[in-house]
Amino acid sequence: MHIAICDDNVADRKHLERLLSRESDKRAGTPNILYVDSYGEKMHFLANPLKYNLIFMDMSSEPGIVEFIIEHLNAMGYRAPLVLYSDKIDYTLIPNLPDYVVHARKPYIPDPLPEFLALGDANVSGHVVTVAVHTNSIINHVPKYTILYALEENNACKLYLTDGTAISVDEKLDALRQIFEPYEEFERVNKNSIANFKYVTAILPATLVMQDGRELKSSLLRYREYKWLKQEINGRE
Repeated sequence: MHIAICDDNVADRKHLERLLSRESDKRAGTPNILYVDSYGEKMHFLANPLKYNLIFMDMSSEPGIVEFIIEHLNAMGYRAPLVLYSDKIDYTLIPNLPDYVVHARKPYIPDPLPEFLALGDANVSGHVVTVAVHTNSIINHVPKYTILYALEENNACKLYLTDGTAISVDEKLDALRQIFEPYEEFERVNKNSIANFKYVTAILPATLVMQDGRELKSSLLRYREYKWLKQEINGRE
């Protein structure tokens, strides 16, 4: 989940960063890690606000700054939750706020954060990207984030999923490679397997270890490339 903190009080902003870091630690080992960006002024934030699934905001250094930001968010089509933390300014008095606004009061404390994060999780799940594959000639839309890897064994392919199950698909690995091509996290690592690098837990000189413990053979010559790819994927989430 991508989160933005918009707060022009540096101490408060840093405090919320620490609280969210603790919440992210609780999600370790899952694909639901929190990726947090912090902003102390409006224009850097408004350069790309649509990437965020959840925003925490208290901006009071300029009169009307929150109204200005929300007006621009509306114009851009923003619809994810925005939590307005009242402090010097009581944001509940602003009329005609969009329905994605949630109100809270400072100070930032741990207790309500799981509730707010659940709103962000719901926004993430509402934008699920699926891949279309076939099982016994019937189309099957599989959420992309649930796919650990694809294996071709005995001339048959399966998608292995994060819940421990596997789906047999009609497509061969070459066809799956084309299906996954738009998504940079998927990489063919040998003639029989495609790995989702979001779920690679270890990269060894000739082996990738997946989240479920499966080891996929890989080329020693691509060891550094795979290390770089993993870093890139983690950094863009």
